[in-house]
Amino acid sequence: MPAGNTPYFLFSANMKKKKQISPTVQPKQKAKPKAKPKPTPSTPSDVEYQQLFDTCVITTAKVAEVDKIIDEKVVANRGRYEDISTMVQAGGVLEQPRAFSTSSMFRNRPYYNAFSGAAPQQLANPVPTVPEPLFQQWPTRPPDFSLGFKPQSNLMGLGYMCQLAGDFNPVAGSRIPWYFIACVHYLECSFSFKKHLHNGDPLTGYTVQVPAGRPKVGHPPPFTFEESAVDALKLMGFDKVTSWKLPFILRKLEAYNGFGYFKFHHMNSPYLWSYSNHYTKGKYVKDGKFDKDAVSAQTGSAVILKRMEERGLIYIPRF
Repeated sequence: MPAGNTPYFLFSANMKKKKQISPTVQPKQKAKPKAKPKPTPSTPSDVEYQQLFDTCVITTAKVAEVDKIIDEKVVANRGRYEDISTMVQAGGVLEQPRAFSTSSMFRNRPYYNAFSGAAPQQLANPVPTVPEPLFQQWPTRPPDFSLGFKPQSNLMGLGYMCQLAGDFNPVAGSRIPWYFIACVHYLECSFSFKKHLHNGDPLTGYTVQVPAGRPKVGHPPPFTFEESAVDALKLMGFDKVTSWKLPFILRKLEAYNGFGYFKFHHMNSPYLWSYSNHYTKGKYVKDGKFDKDAVSAQTGSAVILKRMEERGLIYIPRF
């Protein structure tokens, strides 16, 4: 008899049961979910735009050409761009035709009425009909515009532009910067005042290209450049923008010609960076047709803004 006085038949049954015990089965490991691929950005980031702008070096052989555009096209028409910015901000029309003297200190200024029935307001910076020397308002030493020009330093580290009492504002505002309108005018119309700011169609009729049928100003063609430009900027929603920082400005300028360079060819757009160290070659020669060896012969709009900052004409807020 087995030890412990256990009956043999029970002992045998227990042994059989023990032999039938199966080893412990490990549960199956759940497969780890696959990581979702990171979405590809459709535009450069704010940081990338700012780094591109701050590290932009204008091609030495092209500096004189860029300066000529700035002096003869951008600064010379500043007053018209500022008038448009004023009208976009408040709505309304100019009350009287422009009449200017050759002195920016004492020139007559047109009036602007934001709302019908309201007292007309005097515009701040109308454009002179006769080009005037830059900085003639300030009797201090004029800036040296040679290639070796370096802005004078000051406590804020913002150079000569702090002395100009002009477009220096380190914090972004809600009014459309006049130099942004100038760049859009360049991209869409090649600075022609006979074309719609929407897309470069002639002012003698409504726009035909996208957006078609503009402007909507309450009367048939022909249209003035100013009323069409106000319509174009409002159509883009720029009257609702509350902060005009550098990355926003560069992104909106690039958007006028699309982000195909960034998304499909992994390169900087010549419409911003042509004539600088950020662009060599590659260009859409027509809609949907990219030529990797074509070289843009047009100055990039970001290059124009960069040169204007270098010369102390403007300062674009970074924050």
